Amino acid sequence: MKKYLFLIATIFFLQLPRLSVAQNEYNIMGMMHHSDLEGGCWYLQVKQMKYELTASPAILQTCYIEGRQLTLRVRPTRNIASICMLGRMVEVVEILDSVMHPHNPPVFNKKIKGTVRKTNSGCWYVMATDKKHYELQAPVPKQFMRIGAKYNRMSKVEPGSESQCENMDGVITISMLEPDMMKKEAKEKKYDPR
Repeated sequence: MKKYLFLIATIFFLQLPRLSVAQNEYNIMGMMHHSDLEGGCWYLQVKQMKYELTASPAILQTCYIEGRQLTLRVRPTRNIASICMLGRMVEVVEILDSVMHPHNPPVFNKKIKGTVRKTNSGCWYVMATDKKHYELQAPVPKQFMRIGAKYNRMSKVEPGSESQCENMDGVITISMLEPDMMKKEAKEKKYDPR
């Protein structure tokens, strides 16, 4: 009986490092880009983060296509340095998806009231009175390209996951002009038979 317990304990402790490595794995989704830095470097752009990939030549050949959308299962690398130093080094465990699917995010109408602000990275957004942040989708109208400008209108809003900026609660895609802000159209002249 002691031999079996010893054997089971030995197998468990031999498998323990593999279990801890699997727990460090995570998924990332982004777009591949090529930089001319240091003779040419590839990186995966995930929102504001950049990742440099290490893997087998076959996996890298699949990944290294400019503009390719990828979903990867990765794990952090240790004791590996990059010549380019463009982003965080990760080892690709598996390519989960490399096809760009059609994406149609939900859009809802919402009355937003607040002031226009700008992030350090150059994103224009509305700081609403309810303390939520709404990115103003480019091109930003000139009347809102001023820090402190008042924003008070009905807007079409996409979820914050569609934002190009960090920590946004939503993206204002189209502003519906309120009646007092609409341009007054010329009144139609009635036919005068004189």
